[in-house]
Amino acid sequence: MIPTLPDTQKTRTGAASGWMPVIRLVVAMTVATLLTGCGDAEVNSALDSDANGYVCLGCKAQFYTDRTVFPTRCPDCKKQNFEQAIGYVCAADKHTTIGPRGRGGMACKQCGAITTGLSIPREAELKAWGATHRAGPEVTGN
Repeated sequence: MIPTLPDTQKTRTGAASGWMPVIRLVVAMTVATLLTGCGDAEVNSALDSDANGYVCLGCKAQFYTDRTVFPTRCPDCKKQNFEQAIGYVCAADKHTTIGPRGRGGMACKQCGAITTGLSIPREAELKAWGATHRAGPEVTGN
């Protein structure tokens, strides 16, 4: 005869036991988030800006708008042929080269190495690059 446990000592089955893997997953995700959250400040800083920069691919105009304004056309040639301006950060000398968003790195204007990092340029960087501030009506046609 096979010994069995009394009903009060049997292991639980059913809905209550199904929650244990979910609880373990939530705890694991929380711990992982807390451990990796320490380096987020640098990433958030690189992705935050007080302005939106653009370069027209047709007439090469460099312009920027307030953070809340998104253009529908170039203020100079009035065409929709423009790209967001991105900061390409060189790993060798930490210099940021601003240019149109593209599919790869860009040559660093200071040392010539191919850039590997990205950032969103702030208003001061866009001005130093030669971009001019444009108001909403100039870039939206309204």
